[in-house]
Amino acid sequence: MQVLCGTDFSDRAEEAAALGAALAQRTGGELTLVHVLDTRSVLLGPAPVLDAIEENARQRLQASAETLRATGAKVNTELPAGWPDEAIVAEAKKRGAGLLVMPAIGRRDGVAVRLGKTCERVLRSTETPMLVLRDASPLLSWLRGERPLRLLIAYDFTPQADAALLFAARLAELGSCQLLAAYAEDPRREATRLGLLDEPGRAQQHLREEIAARIGRALPSLPVEVVVSAHEGDPGARLAQLAEREQADLLLVGSHQRNAVERLFTGSVALDLLRDSAINVLVVPGAAVASASLLPPVIRRIVAATDLSPVGNRAVAHALALAPSGAEVVVVHVVSPNLMRNGRYGRASHPEFAREHAAVVAERREALEALLADPGNATVRIDLVESDRPDRALLEAIEREAADLVCAGTIGRTGLGAMLLGSTAQTLLRGTRRPILLVQPQER
Repeated sequence: MQVLCGTDFSDRAEEAAALGAALAQRTGGELTLVHVLDTRSVLLGPAPVLDAIEENARQRLQASAETLRATGAKVNTELPAGWPDEAIVAEAKKRGAGLLVMPAIGRRDGVAVRLGKTCERVLRSTETPMLVLRDASPLLSWLRGERPLRLLIAYDFTPQADAALLFAARLAELGSCQLLAAYAEDPRREATRLGLLDEPGRAQQHLREEIAARIGRALPSLPVEVVVSAHEGDPGARLAQLAEREQADLLLVGSHQRNAVERLFTGSVALDLLRDSAINVLVVPGAAVASASLLPPVIRRIVAATDLSPVGNRAVAHALALAPSGAEVVVVHVVSPNLMRNGRYGRASHPEFAREHAAVVAERREALEALLADPGNATVRIDLVESDRPDRALLEAIEREAADLVCAGTIGRTGLGAMLLGSTAQTLLRGTRRPILLVQPQER
């Protein structure tokens, strides 16, 4: 495996480089040691100053490389100039690196956050799995065969989680590993999906069995223990707590590398862990999923968007027909907060507005409930959203519900205009990476 390590010559960076060299040596690959000349603050300075900075960095980089070569590792060096995150990502891509190793500096390390910020920026754009290192000693002991490596894998049925799981299997090929898959998403939402909101213990057991069965199909020869967090709150914080409780040496998590809209409404568990975790974190980015994940998709939650037009309602019917036993179908309908009866719009100051708007919302909910009179084997839920931006409201709902599949009509009507391919439907295609089924009208 080709390994790339960014360094600023700090003690932590030297520790990360030593681990990178050991990993490259174990896998028959090479380590590329990269120091980026961040000369932005002295670009207008005299040439001798710039030359002195570059020469000093080159000497220190070569000294670090020679120390690592003395251990038997094959080490290359690169000294690019520019933005550290951009240069590191570019070097990793150029070298075809299979792993990035970066020292962690973040909230737990006081004011020295520059390299921590570099880690965050690299994570948002790299296509390479990235190990953010806080303590190299357990990994070095593992590589020397002195102890097994305790891995905790964040698992939530997404392709990104599958990719993290399969990367853990690759690590298990290098030495003895103890694997623990942890589910830390909202337990109440999953209990609702299973129809077991009043029986959280049964819901957790069902999730454990569901995860164990899926992992068993992916890694039949590798024992993996499964734990389901019973606590609500931030998934990143719960995963960090689980990792500490289980005395994990390394926490693996898939990253969605979300776009701006997705990050706004869902945040980033990977970034939270990178900043807050007391242990080492290995992030498998979304760009690596296509080649890494070999598991078939799982449909556990479908979001069906309808404006109560015939084609919108057919999207709901398709969602119910496609939902496997035990899945949840969330029907999302967006209504304007200014809508009154007979298609009129008003403001709260209008004497009849409150009564008429409440009546419209009640009628819409009744119509949605009629659509779901026969849900089959699925659990159903209605999400009636008031918004002046149907497209934005639907994107928010899709990400909020973490939909495995989205069903929507290509032509219909909303309170604010036509749901034409090119408007709301096209916004969905541009705004989410989740699979979408677009239902066309029967009459063409």
